[in-house]
Amino acid sequence: MTKVIIPVTSIYGHVSPMLSIAKDLIHRGHEVSIITGTIFKEAVEKTGAAFVPFLGSADLKPEDFNDPERLALQGLDQANYDTQRYFIGSMADQYTTLQRVLAKYSDDQAVVLSETLFAINGLAPALLGATGVRAKGFIVVGVVPLMFSSIDAAPFGMGLEPDSSEEGRARNIAHNALMKDTIFGETQKLYEKVLNDLGATEEIPFFFDTPARADSYLQLSVEELSYKRSDLPASVRFIGALPTPASVEAQLPEWWPDVLAANKVVVVTQGTVANTDFSHLIEPTLEALADLPVLVIAATGSKTEIKNVPANARVVEFVPFVDLLPHTSVLVTNGGFGGTQQALSFGVPMVLAGETEDKLEGNARTAHTGAAINLKTQKPTPAAIREAVENVLSDPSYLNNAQRVQAEYAALDPYTAIANTVAELDAK
Repeated sequence: MTKVIIPVTSIYGHVSPMLSIAKDLIHRGHEVSIITGTIFKEAVEKTGAAFVPFLGSADLKPEDFNDPERLALQGLDQANYDTQRYFIGSMADQYTTLQRVLAKYSDDQAVVLSETLFAINGLAPALLGATGVRAKGFIVVGVVPLMFSSIDAAPFGMGLEPDSSEEGRARNIAHNALMKDTIFGETQKLYEKVLNDLGATEEIPFFFDTPARADSYLQLSVEELSYKRSDLPASVRFIGALPTPASVEAQLPEWWPDVLAANKVVVVTQGTVANTDFSHLIEPTLEALADLPVLVIAATGSKTEIKNVPANARVVEFVPFVDLLPHTSVLVTNGGFGGTQQALSFGVPMVLAGETEDKLEGNARTAHTGAAINLKTQKPTPAAIREAVENVLSDPSYLNNAQRVQAEYAALDPYTAIANTVAELDAK
């Protein structure tokens, strides 16, 4: 039995996959503690893991992300704001919480299994030489698109196609320097200052690249969604997507027979974070498809009411996607790494429209597979949505590519890969 500590940034899209991983490790006989926000206490305890709350500013809540100053920003500007305020700003509290849990076991007694965002911030002091209780080893699970700098690809966040030609590599070198020194220049300076204050003794990399310092980086993806890279760190392995658990307790809506009877089903969602304003995607999609011979399912993830619902649409706060995706012809979504991977693992082609969080980059990578159309905007027009949906429905290449990527996911077993990596570190 291995003692495993799982620190997770208090954001649903990061917590959810790590809870599934924790449950699997507990099933295999390991002792698991999860450090995350207090809003996830009940969910953590349901896995059988011990819950440890973050201290101070690290205990993020959904409403923290709704301040007007943040919502007025988009793309890289919003990413800078988030990184400085919510993540680097709480690094000390993140690291202190982790050290308190490690102290219960003493040096070299526990494996730390982090997710990407915590690895960049709360784990960074330990990865870069700060004093403290030592873990037996560090594993990072990539729950967002791979962020590491590469000579073969533009930096994470620009949403550009990869290019490993001589000209492309020159572009990538210039853009990587621009990203580190200018676009995220002030953020990087703050990152270095906070790490130095916390006792880091090693050279501090660009913050995107810090998780590569872990013993192992297990990316929840297939390599195609990260682009082929000649300089991929040796610690990185692609392990596929977590399988969607069966919906044992969830109740299907009363109109579920409409889904089973429909010839074409289009699902639209704005995910779990950027779902406070349905005028961004859900409402224009309902308008765009109102007179098409398709059944439209709007999964809101919110109690906010949608008015003027067309006759061919059904609106629901929650529906199990494990049940819905096998009947879905097209998924219209603002993106989100977990959601798009889930769709691809079911072989569902997509129309993408999102620029917040990791969506600008993730949507570009998903479209690069040929399984999706990326509208490259946060607020697409009904006309653009309609054209894209009709293209995906009429051009078989989108479905064929989605099913090709589906087969790549099916060949991988992420739970076993994670468990084997834990066992390897524990045996050292």
